[in-house]
This record gives sequence, structure tokens and C-alpha cells, in this order.
Amino acid sequence: MLGGFLVAGLLALSAQAEAIRPDACLEILKAGQIPVARLQAEVADTPAAQRQGLMGRVLTDDASGMLFVFPEAAPRAFWMRDTPGSLDMLFADGAGRIVHIARETQPFSDQRYPSHGPAQYVLETRGGFTERQGIAPGMTLDWQAGPCVGPLTK
Repeated sequence: MLGGFLVAGLLALSAQAEAIRPDACLEILKAGQIPVARLQAEVADTPAAQRQGLMGRVLTDDASGMLFVFPEAAPRAFWMRDTPGSLDMLFADGAGRIVHIARETQPFSDQRYPSHGPAQYVLETRGGFTERQGIAPGMTLDWQAGPCVGPLTK
């Protein structure tokens, strides 16, 4: 048992706080198109990028995340295999409306976190992000290609 904790600890120490590639500037909007949070997102829109996700990487702040873009809305399930830091997973439908949030997921876990409905987009953020920012299902993801200009969520 102790050996498992030791291995997990070593993997966590070797995880890289690699910077997020600035593929998209993403805002989370509440009713009335009012921004609640703004972050820089790396986009995973190919099968290879989606398989890799944030494995081996750590998100160190609330100003970055990874946006998974799929060709169509469908039931989705994500896991945390080889992912050293807890994440919040925001599942959104084809219109970008958040349909479910898996909060503070378990690092290095094969537990599956389902979308609880069709999702075309999944945003992964640092664990606890949605609680700290007051984000809830029904809010909307909106993004533009390229790096953000101006302030990001702290």
C-alpha cells in the first residue's frame, strides 16, 4: 500500500506545470451574456490530442484550461488516468450550454465521469474552479480562436 502512495507521489512530483497553448480565449457566461470567468484554453480537437488531454500535466491557476471539441453532441465520459491534479470537467451541449459539471475529480483515477447528457464540448479546469467562480449548469461557454487580450480570471 505504501509503495502505491510512493509511486503516485513520485509521478505527481514529475508532472509538468506545462503552459497551456493559447489556442482559444474562452468565457463562461451567465444569463444575459454576463461574463463570470475568462481563461486561456488549449484546444483538443483531434483524436490524438483528446486521448492525451492533460495527462502528465498540472493546471496551476484558474486562468487556463483545456477545451475538448467533438464533431457532434453525444454522451461522453472522461477519466483521470495519468492526470496528476484534480480537475473540474464542464460538459456542454452543441450550443455551448453547460449540462453537467464533474467537480474536483480524483487524480490518477480510472473512474469514469459521465456527461449526463449529450455533450459536444468539455472544458477541463483546475479542481475547485467552478466553485470558486460560481459556475453552474445552464451557463454558457463562448470562445474565439487565439490568445486572450486583456485580463483573465484570477
